[in-house]
Amino acid sequence: MQPDVPYRFTEVMGVCQVGRAWWAVDGQDRLVTVAVLEPVVADDPAWRRAFADMADALAAPGGGGGPYLAADFEAPAPWVAYAADGGPGADRLFLALGHEIHSEEPGEDSTVAMLQVPPAQQSQPAPWAVQGDPTQVSAPPQPVSTPPVSAPPHQAPPVSAPPQPVSTPPHQVSGPPVSPAYPQPTSGPPYDPFASTDRRIQPSAPRRRRTGLCIGIAVLVLVMIAGAGGAFVWASSDGPGKPKTAASTSPALQPEQKSPPQSPGIEPPSAGEWPKEWPKFNPGDAVRTFSDLEGLGFTLKVPAEWDCTPAGRAQGFVKYNCGLSNDKQQIGGELIVRDCPVPCDTQRQTAMRQEEDAWGLQWMRGSQFVSYADSSKLELDGERRYGLVIVAYWRGGDTGQIDRQLVFRMTSPTDGAGRLRRVANHLRDTLIF
Repeated sequence: MQPDVPYRFTEVMGVCQVGRAWWAVDGQDRLVTVAVLEPVVADDPAWRRAFADMADALAAPGGGGGPYLAADFEAPAPWVAYAADGGPGADRLFLALGHEIHSEEPGEDSTVAMLQVPPAQQSQPAPWAVQGDPTQVSAPPQPVSTPPVSAPPHQAPPVSAPPQPVSTPPHQVSGPPVSPAYPQPTSGPPYDPFASTDRRIQPSAPRRRRTGLCIGIAVLVLVMIAGAGGAFVWASSDGPGKPKTAASTSPALQPEQKSPPQSPGIEPPSAGEWPKEWPKFNPGDAVRTFSDLEGLGFTLKVPAEWDCTPAGRAQGFVKYNCGLSNDKQQIGGELIVRDCPVPCDTQRQTAMRQEEDAWGLQWMRGSQFVSYADSSKLELDGERRYGLVIVAYWRGGDTGQIDRQLVFRMTSPTDGAGRLRRVANHLRDTLIF
């Protein structure tokens, strides 16, 4: 059934395990979206508080969301309403809570399908129940074979799969998601076929050495090498003083070489927000767009005179050197994208950020998923320069989870800060961090 809100619901935008998002219209027939937390979830004060806190955090400047029109966090089914044309709305709120909405499955009730709870599994927790650490959620629920029965109409909508049996009572929530929470694997380490110390291949008995034959072969090889040496020198040159060199391996194919940072940033990041005064690319600006840089997974826009060349690549890692280098000025630096192992939580993000050089500057918090440091007083190679380093995390895969890290570390003459900041703003608007 629809919650009591001052809007007329038209249809369901999507559902998730803790609530649903609606399309609705207000009294002036303006289109809005409404995020509604299910009453059975809202019975836990921690989840009710997390729902309200996340809505306020997204609406704050630099929070990555938009302001909401109205809300009632004390209602049996707490709700938040957003203008449909005002940017991220109801779906973004659930995503920030760690639950991506999806289309509603058809049920017996064409308006709202009722929550189905297996009668034989009364000891099951709700699928949103948090086990252990309140910042993490349990592993994804597994289906059970007990046939479902319809619960009373006042219960919440269906979830994507029945919960996995545990010993706690149903619908128990032991902690709120203080940051976007994602499932962790509950099984032990994967089987390693090479972990055993038993010998798999038994050595055979040593063969009788043939000393005379080996000496003869060695002499023959030396003669062939000596005779072929002159031919090789002749064939591998275009003439006197023009020897050909063998092609070297491309740096783009080399694995990532990690080493401790020489000048890491100062931790923890100071409270703040993304600088609103930083410039952005305007429609009339001369830009160059890279839409096919392998491994990035997004379109990169830079000043028209810049170039980007591969500088390193491995599984889950890619690095490009971007910028401009000539006799008059040097501008640019590194652009790195690497996997952030799931769960890419606050602890893992902090550990990965501490592995990056930041010229010893103080980290600033730009939003929940980005930190930056910059200064126009860097002394690099005897020259005063501007430096900007950004470490951000975003959802780069198809699961809706935070699983990618971006590192942007570049310098310029002190009067070139605007060009680096334009690229930084483009990355933020593209990746939404």
